[in-house]
Amino acid sequence: MKIELARHSGFCMGVRDAILTIVEELNTADEEILVYGPLIHNPQTVSILGRRGLKTINDLQDIDGKTIAVRTHGIPIEKLRDVKARSKRYLNLTCPRVSRVQGLIKNYSGRGYYTIIIGDRDHAEVLGLKSYAAAGVTVVSDTRDLDAIPSAEKYIVVSQTTQDLDQFSTIVAELERRFSGVTVINTICDSTHNRQSDIRDGIARNIDALVVVGGRESANTARLAQMGRECGIKTFHIETEAELESEDFRGIRHVLVTAGASTPGWIINNVMERLYEIRYANSRFFPGPLVKLFDFVLRTNILSAAAAGLLSLFALRFAGFSADPAPALASFLYIFAMYTLNNHFEMESLLIRNPVKYAIQNRFKHILLPAAVLSLGACLYLAVRYEPPIAFGYLLSCVLGAAYSTRPMKRIVAGTGSRLLQKAYNLKNIVSGFGWLIVTTVLPLAAVKAGPVVFLAACSYVFALVFFRNILLDIIAFQGDLIFGMQTFSTMLGVRAAGRIAIAVSALAGIAFSLTALWVGKAAFVAFLANLIYFGAVYYRIRSKNYFIALKYEMLLDLNFVLFAAIYFTTS
Repeated sequence: MKIELARHSGFCMGVRDAILTIVEELNTADEEILVYGPLIHNPQTVSILGRRGLKTINDLQDIDGKTIAVRTHGIPIEKLRDVKARSKRYLNLTCPRVSRVQGLIKNYSGRGYYTIIIGDRDHAEVLGLKSYAAAGVTVVSDTRDLDAIPSAEKYIVVSQTTQDLDQFSTIVAELERRFSGVTVINTICDSTHNRQSDIRDGIARNIDALVVVGGRESANTARLAQMGRECGIKTFHIETEAELESEDFRGIRHVLVTAGASTPGWIINNVMERLYEIRYANSRFFPGPLVKLFDFVLRTNILSAAAAGLLSLFALRFAGFSADPAPALASFLYIFAMYTLNNHFEMESLLIRNPVKYAIQNRFKHILLPAAVLSLGACLYLAVRYEPPIAFGYLLSCVLGAAYSTRPMKRIVAGTGSRLLQKAYNLKNIVSGFGWLIVTTVLPLAAVKAGPVVFLAACSYVFALVFFRNILLDIIAFQGDLIFGMQTFSTMLGVRAAGRIAIAVSALAGIAFSLTALWVGKAAFVAFLANLIYFGAVYYRIRSKNYFIALKYEMLLDLNFVLFAAIYFTTS
């Protein structure tokens, strides 16, 4: 089964800007923020933002002295004036395309034009548009509504921004046949038109199934599903990946996935991953079980733990010591335990952000959690062999790492009142990078009393490698992290800025490491620069993507550790 994602899917410009604005407000404001009506027509996103403090209200009774956000669909002009007059502060998140239509109606209506709006008469956008038509207005949903239009000297015809282009053209043709003095302005948003064109192109290429992702109250999403049904295509209009069943796709050869303008990337990612899971479940060939095995190893953090152990062996050998298996095993046990425990403490958000990973963690929790606890104990048992300062370092790393995502730790950090400490705590890519660095490199090299030059060179390389990987994982999870309010370099600075930082750190570390390797007579270790270059190539491949099949791209990242192993054993 071929799975194709439509070129134009997910957040349109207006929704994206509104989400960015409201998330920034939620991250920084110390006050309650109200929004009049649902911010967007996506219940999952609205629910998450609601849990973060965005309160949806359905009337304007109690808004005096409060901060009010105006939803992307806009509101009637008299209500907007009321909001401006009574609120302490208001955020106008009306989509610029909708604002343009409001301005057109106001302008033409002021010059005596009677307004005809082609759209759904009960839609939030249309209710707002009508209020700008001072010279009279009629909403037309199909040609049967044309009889209700009164006689006028001149007419202005506009469209709801999410209207179907074919429907608009049909109604306009009949309008121009019946009435004179008609001025038509096509105000259908390019985003809407492009999504509909993607479906037409898909049908022309003989897709036999269409999956439309988005809220059931979303007009533009419902219209995409309607297009598929009208063309006889097996169509699924879903809100989340949980609605997809394997049986429904037996015999399907080519499925096109598209999404409404209010559908966030993390939901699209989850749907794509679920479809790939279905494809391999329905496959009779070898790749199905193989992918499931890779999925299990990846989502249970076994691969990451193995990479941590290999990094310890690498650091010791670079410093001129024998590859002692004890610190490598301690690193393996530590990373496995930390990821497993922290995933357990964040299962609620994991269920929404990455349901496939959640399913594996939840299904095997009775094995994974005891294994994580035993791994911590085994790690500390191995640490006892070292001198007290080193053993204490392992103990402190285990305690802080295990407590990192717990509610008591979050309350302690929040209770300090320090914004700087809270930001540092929330930057998991930095915290995780130092956790890896300390256990895989700092403690093993300190235990053998490695020289300062090779010590610093090895630490800089390992930190750069882990940091770059974490930045790339943040980019993959960007849209989900943004809505959930997670502070990462990507959500704070943007994807490109985060990528540039990772490249700069890697370049500096790579130069320092290479010069040191040449200076101490270990030229073969320069080959490990290939791993930093690999991550750079992955970044340039994914930096402009909006949606990811998480399993595919996480596997792509961790294949770098396979390359690392190949270089390690080749240069041994």
